[in-house]
Amino acid sequence: MKRLILLFAFAVACCATKATTIYEIKYTFANTGDRIYAAFLVRYENNTGFMRVRYIVNGKAKVVNMDFDEVRGNYTIDGANNETIRFTGKNPVFILGEATDKYYPDYLWFKKLPGESTFRPWGVTSPNPNGTTDQGTITSVRLLNTSDITEDYANYFFGRSEPFFVNLFNTSSGNNTSSYASNSGSIKLIMIANTNDDNIGSTCQRDIDHVKGMFRDVSRMLNLGFEYKEISGDNFGKATVVNTLNSMSTSNNDILIFCYSGHGFHYRNDESNAYPQFDLRSGKFDALDANTLNLSDIYSMLKPQNAHLKIILSDCCNSYLNIAKPFGNSRAATARSIVQWSRSNCQSLFLNQSGVVVATAASKGETAKCNADIGGFFIYNFVKSLDKSLSVFEGNTSWSNIISETRSAVLEMTNGQNCNESICSETAVSYVKIN
Repeated sequence: MKRLILLFAFAVACCATKATTIYEIKYTFANTGDRIYAAFLVRYENNTGFMRVRYIVNGKAKVVNMDFDEVRGNYTIDGANNETIRFTGKNPVFILGEATDKYYPDYLWFKKLPGESTFRPWGVTSPNPNGTTDQGTITSVRLLNTSDITEDYANYFFGRSEPFFVNLFNTSSGNNTSSYASNSGSIKLIMIANTNDDNIGSTCQRDIDHVKGMFRDVSRMLNLGFEYKEISGDNFGKATVVNTLNSMSTSNNDILIFCYSGHGFHYRNDESNAYPQFDLRSGKFDALDANTLNLSDIYSMLKPQNAHLKIILSDCCNSYLNIAKPFGNSRAATARSIVQWSRSNCQSLFLNQSGVVVATAASKGETAKCNADIGGFFIYNFVKSLDKSLSVFEGNTSWSNIISETRSAVLEMTNGQNCNESICSETAVSYVKIN
């Protein structure tokens, strides 16, 4: 019994995300008397999320769900300039209420004080149809982890049949680690990263950390084996990549993942191929044409493998030669919560679905951005979108949605950054065929 308890505690610890923010923010408005609004705000690191607001009118509870947009800005507060985020509610839908109910979305404001790294709740406003704005007063703020959320508390904002409630509290949904049988398959991850590069080596190392950490945790969640092969540093080169791929062996129970982080380019005369060439030179004076593979070459080499699910990713430029990989800015950071993964979501994506996912960071002619804080923007947002899909808040997860959300998040993050004529944006290219 003691061993089972320890295993369960380990699985929960390794299979929770710190890439999500959950806040409970309570506030009032002077023109609504003693009415208290309780907002449950969930923000993912891929710039998506939602909020639910609960309040009482004439003794009846109302709960409204809203998406939100994030708007960055600067405000002078108490004589000092502060960076701010405005979470602008939109698309209000009543979860609990009457068909005739209406709600004008609130704006929740966060600010970052000088010297701090994260944004924290600061204020609330509510725009009116006549163009005026009501200023609210925040009465309490709580940063939540899923371990803080009881069934009664969750039912305050969520119905008992909603995915979040079912994933978090219904043990029959597959979240009971101690009763979950071991699988015979493995996650086999091949990571190629140009960590010796003077310009982007440190960002490639960040990509290694993100990808390896994510899929290692998935293997633990599902009791799968984890086999990891890394080609980086002094071992980086075309010959090593080819030999590694040719020596791979997988069974139908396995999941095969290939990820490349480094420099890439596109031949001007290669108009029919949407995917990039990998720059696999181990030395800067090596011949480029003799030390490159296309992403489509990787797909062809891995296609015969028996693994039921194959994921092939690359974070590199797809621009024409002589354009360096640019650096970009990270998103605003908020305090992080510890949010449990849903075992049923994990099973659905990795065990119940079969096929192939191929995706690269940029379209033909575009660069792929990165920085030392988060690594490549594509890999970072892919990992965050996957993490979101595995969380207890989500239901009906799919690889198509993960790739689509990654593409949107990268586009939003790169538009307007380090523009160079027409290569300002970064638009992922993908092929997804899942059964």
